[in-house]
Amino acid sequence: MQSEDASVCAGDSMHEYALTTERGADAETGWGPRAHRRLTLEMIQFSIAAFDVAIVLIGYVLARVLWTDSVGWGGVISGDVMSVGALEGIVFTGFLGLRRAYSVTCLSNPTLQARLVIQGWAFTFFIVGWLAFLTKASSDFSRGATLLQFVFGFLGVAGFHVFGARWLGRRFACAEISLRRVALIALAESSALDRIRGRLAQRGIEVVRTSLISPSDRAEGEVAPQYRAALADVREALAAAKLDEVYLFASWRDRRQVDELRISLGSLPVPIYLFADREIEALLAGPQVQIGPLRGFEVQRAPLGRVDRMVKRGLDLLVASVAIVVLAPLMGLTALAILFETGRPVLFRQTRKGFGARPFDILKFRSMTVQENGPTVPQATRRDPRVTPLGRILRKTSVDELPQLFNVLRGDMSIVGPRPHAVAHDDEYDALIATYAVRQHVKPGITGWAQVSGHRGETRELGQMSARVEHDLWYIDHWSLWLDIKIIALTAIRILNDDRAY
Repeated sequence: MQSEDASVCAGDSMHEYALTTERGADAETGWGPRAHRRLTLEMIQFSIAAFDVAIVLIGYVLARVLWTDSVGWGGVISGDVMSVGALEGIVFTGFLGLRRAYSVTCLSNPTLQARLVIQGWAFTFFIVGWLAFLTKASSDFSRGATLLQFVFGFLGVAGFHVFGARWLGRRFACAEISLRRVALIALAESSALDRIRGRLAQRGIEVVRTSLISPSDRAEGEVAPQYRAALADVREALAAAKLDEVYLFASWRDRRQVDELRISLGSLPVPIYLFADREIEALLAGPQVQIGPLRGFEVQRAPLGRVDRMVKRGLDLLVASVAIVVLAPLMGLTALAILFETGRPVLFRQTRKGFGARPFDILKFRSMTVQENGPTVPQATRRDPRVTPLGRILRKTSVDELPQLFNVLRGDMSIVGPRPHAVAHDDEYDALIATYAVRQHVKPGITGWAQVSGHRGETRELGQMSARVEHDLWYIDHWSLWLDIKIIALTAIRILNDDRAY
């Protein structure tokens, strides 16, 4: 948005924007010869909401006229018809209001406006249609007129909001509209001022005076004169024209100097806001919980939300159930072949760590002559003498992993996730790789992102396990339903040509 807006107003680049907001700018406007168009956010919000209701109502009346021309204008513009059109407009604007579509951030964002309009218009027709059904009034509405009104109304409000957002964003960037007049005081490098003022300009904030207190001044102990100069700047701006607020930008770790500056400005009769630095801003942007008077901020989120876990579990149950039914003959023949070659047991059980490091018994078709499950478990190697002839085929084709479908049904595992290792290997690598245990923030999987990315099989060197952990953590951070489906498809493609399976 910023680069596009900058090209629209060539005479008002961000550099010029920075220059005109310095102390030498015109005291009345803050922008030299050209003044802002002074508006209030409430005025813009009320106007847009009123236009929304009017557009919806006009679309409703127009659809009725075009579809039922025999009714005439007198029949169309009746109390009942106008009431339904007004109800649709009120429901639509109410939805947008609840979704904060009339906030400054949303009003100047065309993409966000389009998304919210689509959601709001669909919600409006659902609510109005449901009310018509409950009141048995649906028979009074023509299906054709209703469909036509849906199209007219949507085109009207969508066009109004998208083009309005583009127009408003350009006016903000060109500094032609002002919602608030503020004085800005920054305890920062001069290079940070352009970024700060650019972000404020995109939200309709007019910076009429800027005061910079640089780190070099603070290091030399020259802060008291800087505070007095900042106070004088604000007082001068306040005397010249209406000043709504004072914005402070400083590191929250520098509490002493922030408090001193706040005390210095305490005599000013305007609100003073301290903006969060980047570290605090990231913390405040996350979810928070309030327990009585206590408030906590999330510093680490759950890898998957509740809905995500439900979706992933649904995919696991679907894939595991279908796979068991389809592959039942293959699993039966494999069990008979193992019995014929080496006898019982058919299944190999080994303790692994699952979600939250909870232990569970993983199931595999037995492919070795041993069943190690203790503090020392050697990794399988190429031409490992412990692997049986049939076991080599099973491991090469991954058929030995099929019993883990029952682990998925039991909830111990997922179809896709970080591969679980023997407990002995977990303990070893947990001491060597700081982020190793993060893999257990989700359920382990039969296959995973690391496996389809070439990190399957033996890990002779620490770097090989580190690469696998990296891929597992990337998967956890970027999980989506489509990523799981992609990994399942890649596993099916690569299952027979993976030379790291042995």
